Amino acid sequence: MGPRRGKMAKRPSKKVGSQTKSELTMDQLLTKTQELMDDNNYELALQTAVKAIELDENNTRALLLASIIQLESGDIEPALNCLLRCVEISPDRGFEKYMYLGQFTVELQSVKYYQLGINAIQLDLNDMAKDSEHALVLRRKMAEAYVAMTEIYLTDCCFESDAESKCEEFLRLGSEADPQCPEVYQTMASVRLSQNQPENARECITKSMSLWANKDQNDPTQIPSYENRLALVRLLLELDDKDGALNIMERLQKEDDESVDLWYLYGWTYYLQGEEADANGGDKAEVFASARECFKQAIKLATLQEFENDGLVDHARELVTVISSALPSTNGDNLEEDAAEAQELDWENISSGDDDDVEMSV
Repeated sequence: MGPRRGKMAKRPSKKVGSQTKSELTMDQLLTKTQELMDDNNYELALQTAVKAIELDENNTRALLLASIIQLESGDIEPALNCLLRCVEISPDRGFEKYMYLGQFTVELQSVKYYQLGINAIQLDLNDMAKDSEHALVLRRKMAEAYVAMTEIYLTDCCFESDAESKCEEFLRLGSEADPQCPEVYQTMASVRLSQNQPENARECITKSMSLWANKDQNDPTQIPSYENRLALVRLLLELDDKDGALNIMERLQKEDDESVDLWYLYGWTYYLQGEEADANGGDKAEVFASARECFKQAIKLATLQEFENDGLVDHARELVTVISSALPSTNGDNLEEDAAEAQELDWENISSGDDDDVEMSV
């Protein structure tokens, strides 16, 4: 009698065409990572990107995607490590890593990274037709990098001895890279204001807005970003164009009515209109009341969103108190209550509605 055979274990069946994550190719992993990012599923996207890096630790696309996911999640240090690893692997090609490094570093180091990104873009442009669609996209990115460098010299590096000449140089190069880039001329307006040239600043803003005012306002690729248009509002207010600022804000409100900056700027615009009416002997009460409501909305949203710009919120609270002191008490208005509300909103009152409504406001 032969040896007794044991019962053989069944092999797991494998459906035709099915693959586990470890069996996916690099291209499939990268495609899946991008799809998960597009769905805002950053946790699973990062896991997939890590799988790709394990498959090839020198794959710069996988490292870049991992860094973007980490930046979106607020994990700055590991993201920067991934970006710097990309620099080690491919220092000359691949401009995206340098643009991210420029955003998340400061002062002259940031300028250095933007310049390296511009150099990488130029190498890409050398390999394609000058008027191709992709070349136009790259030229826009180059112009935007020059804008970012200019803004650094307008702010963090404004005390550098060559700050003004650098701003002029970068704006010239930006306009040469993409003469149709609105951000170049808007930033030029900021520079002209810093040089006490308000009329030239107005010309720059007119030029900037002419490049997108007649484009499809519902297509984000056709118009400047939300934040960029908020910056435009601030410039218009500096130039005392309150009507122009209000026109821009009305459009921004339709796109996103939960922006703290938007409601603060609304309030500030109405407040300026009230001061102007008062100086001219007009009735300031209506616009002051509108300003107060806008400031209160900004304070409320800032509380809900844990907004970090304390200076802006503090100014809004201060102006609520100023307005309440200036307006006559009607319909049971209580100046002390207004001042107290401006100092600290009652969280229980804010969250007294449905939980779903609160979650949508955050």
